[in-house]
Amino acid sequence: MVYICTPVFSAACQPDQGWTTGPWFHESMGDGLVPLKVRRFLIGANVTARLVPPRGAEAFAYVIAGSGAAAASAPAERFALGTESMLWLGVCEELSVEAELDGLDLMVAETTGPGADDPPGPALRKVFAAGELPHLVSTRDTRDRLDLVTENVPVGARTIRADRSIYHPGDTAAAHYHTDCHHVFCVLAGSGLLYDGEHAHRLETGDSALVGPGEVHWFENDTAENFSFVEFWAPPPTETIWTVAGDRCTWAPAG
Repeated sequence: MVYICTPVFSAACQPDQGWTTGPWFHESMGDGLVPLKVRRFLIGANVTARLVPPRGAEAFAYVIAGSGAAAASAPAERFALGTESMLWLGVCEELSVEAELDGLDLMVAETTGPGADDPPGPALRKVFAAGELPHLVSTRDTRDRLDLVTENVPVGARTIRADRSIYHPGDTAAAHYHTDCHHVFCVLAGSGLLYDGEHAHRLETGDSALVGPGEVHWFENDTAENFSFVEFWAPPPTETIWTVAGDRCTWAPAG
């Protein structure tokens, strides 16, 4: 069964100080079974926002749009942020973000499952500019993928995996399911259809959706505009099953 939510990103925190936030995905959406929390932060131009630090054992920030800098502690470190950069956070006690003239649209994701409260090892924090992340294109159609946290991004992630996908008009994925993980989607822009094998569900900008283990699903962009989202696997899948003989999704390096 597919769960769909339309969050409100302007109802919490500090609107009088130039920034707002809201939950994009939280555990209760999947009856407490999904070890993932995702928040979105909308930070105005030249505004400094002190954020609630992620408490999960593994966490990262992804810049949807804009530029600025992040400061995390302890130990104190500072990182430059640009559009489509990814900051691997690990565990941090404090997190603040300073937006530049173009503001910041920021996603922060963290694991919440077993192991999240284990004593952390040495903190690894690293920012990857968009050009440093693996950029892939579909060999099946014209889809575009940017790996954020995968086996191809050297941060040692064990309990979370994520990438950014763009479906151009007419693109579709092959029907498939994952045997042992929950699949979460947070829509960045556009509109598209999420199929669950029996029904088509319309997703719009800002929506989040959940597909459970063993549930067949695929996407289609049936519009004239690009459809993009960040997809999470929690935990990362050990096996993907393609349900139509000879039809599967494969990827090649862009360029």
